[in-house]
Amino acid sequence: MKLELTPEESREMLDAVVDTLIEEVEMSDGDLATIKRWRSETMKIGSERMRELTDKMNSDLERVLRTKEKSAVRKPDWT
Repeated sequence: MKLELTPEESREMLDAVVDTLIEEVEMSDGDLATIKRWRSETMKIGSERMRELTDKMNSDLERVLRTKEKSAVRKPDWT
């Protein structure tokens, strides 16, 4: 199985995580502003940092899927 995220999908996941962080973690207004500024300025689709994040997410997904495939092959049916 092959799964590969596009930069847009990676950005959506990043937004979901950051939005949850903003909603659930108590932080100062300055810290909140810093996180929002980082997301809007540094993590734009097409930016080098967003490409790095997408590449990292895809390599981690590939590694996890390979591990699961190997585990399924070695795991006996009767357990």
